[in-house]
Amino acid sequence: MTGDPRHDILVACAPTAAAARHAHLLSAEESLQAEAFAPRRAQEFTAGRALLRWALERSLGSWTRACRVGRTGRGKPLLEDLPSTGISVSHSGETVAVAVAVGRAVGVDIQDPVPPTTGLLNRCCSPEQQRELAVLPPERRAAALARRWTIHEACAKATGTGLMRGPETYPGALLADGGSWRGLRWRVLQPLPGSALAVAFDQPHRPAVIRLAVMARKPVPLTPPPPSSPPHAPERRPVSR
Repeated sequence: MTGDPRHDILVACAPTAAAARHAHLLSAEESLQAEAFAPRRAQEFTAGRALLRWALERSLGSWTRACRVGRTGRGKPLLEDLPSTGISVSHSGETVAVAVAVGRAVGVDIQDPVPPTTGLLNRCCSPEQQRELAVLPPERRAAALARRWTIHEACAKATGTGLMRGPETYPGALLADGGSWRGLRWRVLQPLPGSALAVAFDQPHRPAVIRLAVMARKPVPLTPPPPSSPPHAPERRPVSR
């Protein structure tokens, strides 16, 4: 990750188990919330909040651990002590993604491949995009539809109005990497094999710089010093994202 994090959008994604390793970042209130859920939901909640807390620290500093995470009347997450900073969380299968954007609204969505159905196609693809999907090889259609679905959801989350109708409002080709919609910009990212990820955001003052962080599925082991190292040489430790 490069650039000034105070003005960038940080998108982080991870396997659920990898994100849950940072559960120590949860507030006491969030830990109690997790305990009240069924096991699978508790793991999902813990992973989402842990990754969000991790991203907040890297965007703004460790003081954000004291910030309370609430929700608007429509369910959009927000920082109660810092409402000008946009946050978003998404889950799909065994993966989780979050976004933190200082001074701007943001929405993020991650999605595993989705088998096409008539209802889903009508919900997130324009007629032209449906025709483009139909000519793709069958083995590529589920991934392409997941990609379009994440754009649809990320824009909905950035507006805070919930799931939107009217797929004709999404211009551009089916496999476009970026575009715009009603004052928002959106980008498709490819952080994890097999998962589609999109982020949408407004641009109140200046163009956004998107930083992407991906957590490894397993902890990276320490690298021992090479045989030629002098005695008592310090271990080389990998830099954590």
